[in-house]
Amino acid sequence: MATNESERELVLQRELPFGRELIWKAMTEPEHVNRWWGPDGFRNEHVSMDFRVGGSWTFEMVAPDGTRYPNHAVFKEITPPSKLVYDQGCGKRVWFEASITLEEAGSGTLLTLRQLYPDKQSRDEVIEKFGAVEGGKQHLAKLEAYLKQNLT
Repeated sequence: MATNESERELVLQRELPFGRELIWKAMTEPEHVNRWWGPDGFRNEHVSMDFRVGGSWTFEMVAPDGTRYPNHAVFKEITPPSKLVYDQGCGKRVWFEASITLEEAGSGTLLTLRQLYPDKQSRDEVIEKFGAVEGGKQHLAKLEAYLKQNLT
């Protein structure tokens, strides 16, 4: 039985008081993205980024308790400064397709982060087991704080 795409997706949005170019820079340049990426208390180690279509971004996300989560992303679409699409996984399998869009809005930019999972159960598991909605909100708040403190 086919599932509706909306049942497989997790969508988070945040309006940021910055231009798309500045947000794009913070999201796509390793010297910036690795300083804010992830929920509160997490950090990234062993980072490598080949920022081009077909290139990969690998890192270990380290939780506050020391648990390590290997991450491996492969870039599928790069359209500066408005859209970034990549497959996100652990190097052994893809967990979801992520797309980030940046749209001019009011006096800033509307950032939309969309994760499309293979099925509803996979999406529900990350929400329930890993707190993906709250973690995603923290992630976007860290981006805004980083931009305010470091790039403006």
